[in-house]
Amino acid sequence: MAASDQYLRKAGLLVSSDAGDGIDLSQLRIQFRTWAMDAETPPGAIIRVFNLADATAQQVQKEFQKVSLQAGYERGNFGAIFSGTIKQVRRGRLDAKDSFLDIYAADLDQAYNFGIVSKSLKAGASPADQAKASTDAMQKAEGGSAVQGHTPESLGTGGTLPRGKVLFGLARERLTDIAATTGTTWSISEGKVNFIPLTGYLEGEAVVLNAQTGLIGVPEATNAGVEARCLLNPRIKLGTRVQIDNRLVNSVQVNQQGFPRFTDLSFPASVAADGFYRVLVAEHVGDTRDNVWETRLTCLSVDQSAQPGASVQAFG
Repeated sequence: MAASDQYLRKAGLLVSSDAGDGIDLSQLRIQFRTWAMDAETPPGAIIRVFNLADATAQQVQKEFQKVSLQAGYERGNFGAIFSGTIKQVRRGRLDAKDSFLDIYAADLDQAYNFGIVSKSLKAGASPADQAKASTDAMQKAEGGSAVQGHTPESLGTGGTLPRGKVLFGLARERLTDIAATTGTTWSISEGKVNFIPLTGYLEGEAVVLNAQTGLIGVPEATNAGVEARCLLNPRIKLGTRVQIDNRLVNSVQVNQQGFPRFTDLSFPASVAADGFYRVLVAEHVGDTRDNVWETRLTCLSVDQSAQPGASVQAFG
């Protein structure tokens, strides 16, 4: 998408109940920050809505349990950046004339905290079967929202059980065990539980980031990965790929004489020769009445010539 298509910002905010009725708050001023990371924790969001009518604010507090947030541009990319369960609502005032309502939300939070798996599996069950039993338990705790997402072929073929096994306990702990034994990580994204190989990524077209498509500033190779900022782009999601010109990435090289001190050590992530990176952290930040409207990401380099299951490069 060209930078010329990334103007006339647009946002959509809907709060709703489990029964399906809701209120569209898209026309009000909205501030938001959403985050998702390749870790065993639910994605979250903090959304502030300004100057709601008192009756509407009370309705949000007492009647609604779900929130859906979309963001993008009138003539360009527009899509969902967060959907989840409202965990807490806070009302307040900035001054004598401006009030606000803060919504704190998480994706599959109930499934993560209260999903209990209790199931017996027969001999020959694969890791994929164990993952399904765990996500089914999370789905029950969430009230039908949790879905098993991306599952690599390795979970369906390797490590079958030589004898029957009883799965019991928190579903998230069973998912962690499965990931540890199959060389994958699991994470939550858009109401789905995804397994991604440690050296892989989700399939799909890479988002190209440069000055013409909205890249902001200069990407930095840090100990946590390659960090970059761009104009808000709902296509950038956890586990997907982005393409950044490697000549634009600041990479730190440490040349230390003798034995280095602890504070001198630096292990920046490698920079991809062809510029392809897997997204490890995706954060969307915006304000419909201010200048902030961007996506912040942390990623690792990808070797496009390798198979998707063996392509993410190690640090160093």
